[in-house]
Amino acid sequence: MPRGRGHRDNLEQQGHELNLVPYLDIMVNLVLFMLVNITSFLSFTILNASIPQLAPDAASVETQMKKEELLLMVRVTGRGFTVDPNVQGGASAPRSEFPKKGNSYDFESLKNAVIGLKGRFPNETRVMIVAEALVVYNDIIHTMDALREKEAGMEDLFPDVTLSVL
Repeated sequence: MPRGRGHRDNLEQQGHELNLVPYLDIMVNLVLFMLVNITSFLSFTILNASIPQLAPDAASVETQMKKEELLLMVRVTGRGFTVDPNVQGGASAPRSEFPKKGNSYDFESLKNAVIGLKGRFPNETRVMIVAEALVVYNDIIHTMDALREKEAGMEDLFPDVTLSVL
């Protein structure tokens, strides 16, 4: 059935207007979906994982489990130093506190305490310095220097320093 000229004119009038709303809805949903997936992917890449080491026999596993490890934590506060040696797999070491002498920190006493720990754990190189937010940065640097200094007949004390805020 032939349609008249009015039908063609009607199609031409409708064809000039393009509706972008459905297209924009799809694009907004895709962008949100991609952002959520990217942020979840980035959080998984931060994980530090290591593959367990295979041991040749059970005896070496037992000796490795009995081996003493030291997690040395030095707290720098407004009152002075607190040395907290956390020994894993052995007898614990006592916690030591070194108050300030006047307005200055007692770096020499800190160094002497750390030398004693280094004698017990000669292969350990890690130390964590936890400082209060109000501690002057220069005092933290001097603390790091005291913990890393070489002693006569010894290598560096604890050169692998990790900083944290209390």
